[in-house]
Amino acid sequence: MKFPTKTLGLLFASLALASCGGGGGDGGAVGPPLNGTITLTTTRTTLPLNPNNVLPYPGSPYMAEVAFTYRNNAGVITALTNDATFTTSSPSTVSLSSPDDPTTTDINELAQRFVSFHDTTNNGSYVFFATSYDVAGTSTITASATDPSTNQTVTKTLVFTVAGTTPLPAALDISPSPASVYIPGSGGSTNSVIRVQVRDGANQPVPNPGAVDNVRFEIVGSTGGAILSTTSSTGPATGPSVSSQTINGIATASFQAGTTQGPIQIRATVDRSDNNVSNGIGDAISATTTVVVSDGKLFSLTLASPIINALRVNRVSDGVVPPADLEPPGDDGIPPDPDATYSLTVSALAKDRQGNPVVPGTVIRFGVVDEPFNVAADEFSMSGSDGDAQEGGTLFTSVSGEFVTGGGGAGPGDVLVVFGKEVQGNSDLESALTVQRINSQTSLNTSSSFNLNNTTGSTVNYGPVLPYVVARAEHGNITATGVTNDIGRASANLNYTISTLGYLNVIWAQGESVDTVTGGAKRVTDAEIGSYPGLAPGTIVASPSPIIGNRSEQVQVCLYDAMLAPLQRARIGFSFQLTQGTGSVDGVSGSGILGTSTGANGCAIAHVVTSGLTASTETEASGTLTFSLGGLTTSVNIIVNLATLQVAPSAITVPAAGITRTITITARDTGGSAIPGVAITGACTASGGAGATIAPATFGGVTGPAGSTTHTVTASNFIVPGTPTTPPVSGSGVCTYTTPQGLSASVSFNGVIQTADCGGFSPCP
Repeated sequence: MKFPTKTLGLLFASLALASCGGGGGDGGAVGPPLNGTITLTTTRTTLPLNPNNVLPYPGSPYMAEVAFTYRNNAGVITALTNDATFTTSSPSTVSLSSPDDPTTTDINELAQRFVSFHDTTNNGSYVFFATSYDVAGTSTITASATDPSTNQTVTKTLVFTVAGTTPLPAALDISPSPASVYIPGSGGSTNSVIRVQVRDGANQPVPNPGAVDNVRFEIVGSTGGAILSTTSSTGPATGPSVSSQTINGIATASFQAGTTQGPIQIRATVDRSDNNVSNGIGDAISATTTVVVSDGKLFSLTLASPIINALRVNRVSDGVVPPADLEPPGDDGIPPDPDATYSLTVSALAKDRQGNPVVPGTVIRFGVVDEPFNVAADEFSMSGSDGDAQEGGTLFTSVSGEFVTGGGGAGPGDVLVVFGKEVQGNSDLESALTVQRINSQTSLNTSSSFNLNNTTGSTVNYGPVLPYVVARAEHGNITATGVTNDIGRASANLNYTISTLGYLNVIWAQGESVDTVTGGAKRVTDAEIGSYPGLAPGTIVASPSPIIGNRSEQVQVCLYDAMLAPLQRARIGFSFQLTQGTGSVDGVSGSGILGTSTGANGCAIAHVVTSGLTASTETEASGTLTFSLGGLTTSVNIIVNLATLQVAPSAITVPAAGITRTITITARDTGGSAIPGVAITGACTASGGAGATIAPATFGGVTGPAGSTTHTVTASNFIVPGTPTTPPVSGSGVCTYTTPQGLSASVSFNGVIQTADCGGFSPCP
C-alpha cells in the first residue's frame, strides 16, 4: 500500500515543476479522485430502555432499522468490492445485529447481538439493526467501507439515545464483606467493607451527586464501640453515622469492630426526592445488613469428611517410575503400585460462640481409636450409655462398665471418649481424654479434667446419661494436629491398611479454648463413630446363583471395594421379590439384615428358606433375593423346577351302574415339594362297553397353595350286561393331565364285570 502513495507524491512534484517552468502548459492540473459517501438513515434514534435485555426480533419496540447506502463521488449508488463494517461505541447501551440469513436454518442472525460485525452489501445497499440494552445513555454507531475507486476508508456515524426514567433513587442493595469480623486484639480481621448500590427506577445506577452526599451509613442501636468511616463530599468522615457519595451508583464505608460481641446492624439511607442527604432526607429509602462481631475463640467443632475424592490409595514410592506396560493412575484413583494402605481426608470446622470461623492458625488435634471390639455384639467391648463424668474433675463412672474385663480391660494410656452432644444439655462434656487409672470395673480417672458443663452460666449435672467408649488405636493412625484456615477448617489424614476395611472406629477433633463464663481453660471436642472405608465403587457378590426354591439353601454374600479388598463387619441387607410364596433369611421373613456381619474375607453366610413358590419358566425365575448395602446391590434368582406330576387315584374301576370320582393332580419340584400356581390341562377318552363315556371330557385348572387341583368326573356305560348264554362286555378309558412344561400323568378307567352281570352264575358260563 506504500507504493501507490509514493507514486502520487512523485506525480504532485512533477506537476509543480512544470508549473514553475511555465513552458507550454495549459495550467489545467488533474487532482486525485474523490471518495464516495455513506448515508445512514433510521426509523428513529431514540430507543426505550430494555431492562430485561430482550433479544432482537421483528417489530421489537427496543429495535431500530438502519439503512446503509454507499454512493460514489458523483452521487450514484455504487457496489462495494469489500465488506462494510458496523460498530457500536457503547454495547451496554446499544448493540447491533444483521438480518437473518434464511440459508442458515440453525442460526437466527437477527437474534444475535454484536459490538462490531462486517457483512457484504447488496450493490452498495444494506440494512442492519440497533437494539437497546439495559443501560441508559448514548451510543455512536459507526459504519465504514473502502471506496472501490480510491481504496480509502469512508465512515459515517449515527448517535442513538436510550432513554431511562427520572435519575432519582428507587432501590438500593447493601452487603458487607466479610459478614463477620473480630474484636480488636483477637488476632483476626476487625474491618468489614459495607457496599451500597443505588439504582433509579429503570434499574440504572443513579448519577454521581456532584458536590453533595447521597448515601447515609449508620450503626443501628448500640454501637458496642464500633465505628464507620468513609469519604464524604467534604473529606474523611468517621463515627456511628457518616455520609458518602456514590460513584457509578456505588458507595462504600468501612465498619471497624468494637469490643462488644454479637450482631451489629448497619443501615444505609438515600433520599428519593433529590438524591441528596446533605440537605436532609425528605423521602427515605433504606436497607439494612448485619455484621457479626466475635472474639474468634474456639467454642465448637464439627467433624466431617468429603464424600467425593476423599480417599487416596497410597503408592509404594512416588519416586518410582512404573514400567511402561503399567497404566498410570486413572479416574478410579488406583495407582500402578498401590502399597495396601489408604488415607482418608478428615476435616473439622471450628467456630466461635457467634458462629464465626475461629482466628486462622488455631491448632486442632485429631485422634482415633478402634479396639477392643466385640464383633458378636457389634459394639466396642467397653462402651455404654450410662456414663457419668465429674464436671470439672477427672472421675468417670458407669454402672454397666467393664473397665477391668471388657475386651481384656483398659489401662493407662487408653482413651475415654464421651459423646456429650448426644444428650441435650451435655455438649460441653463431649470429650476425648487419656485414661490415667482404672479404679474398678465401673470407675476410672482421666489424666485431665472434664469441662464444667456451664455454658448457661452455672454447672449442670444430669447424672449417668452419657454414651461413651473406652478404647485404643490398633489398626489406624491419624495426623496429630492441623491448623485452621480463614474459614475455620483444619484437616488431617486418617491412615489404615486394606486388611481393616469396615472396622469401626472413633475419630475426634479437639482444641484448647477459654471458658467464657469462668475465664479458665476449657477443651472443645467433637467425636464421631465411623469406620475405615474402602475405595468406591464397591461390589456385592452372592453365590451360588441361582438357588433352588421351596427348600433351605445357603448363600455366601461378599462385599469388596474397588481394589477387591474385603470389607469386614458390614451388615448387609436383603429383600425378596416373589409373586407367590414366602422367603426368610436367617429366620427373618421378607426383608431385613443378615444375622451375621461380614468376616475377614468380606463374606457372610445367608441361610435362605423359601416355600410356596411357583414353578419357573425358561424366561422367568420363581423369584429373586436381593442383597444390598447403601447403593450397592446384587440379586440371586430363585428357581423352582417342575419335576413330576402326580395323580390320585391312578386307576378307577367302573361298575355297571357307573361311578363319580374326584381326581387330585399334584405338581412337585425336584425336591418333592408341591408347587402352587402350575397350570394343568386334561383330556378324557373312553371306548367299548355300552358306549362308555367320561364327563366332563376336558379339564383346565391351576394348582393351589398346597400344590394340587382336582377334577371330578363321571364314568358311565362301561358294561354290557351278560346273559346265561352271553358274556358281558366291558369298556375302558383314560384321563391324561399335562403341564406347559410337558409333564403328564394319566388315570385309567376299566369296566369290571360283577356276578350279577352273569345272571347270578359265577363264573359266567
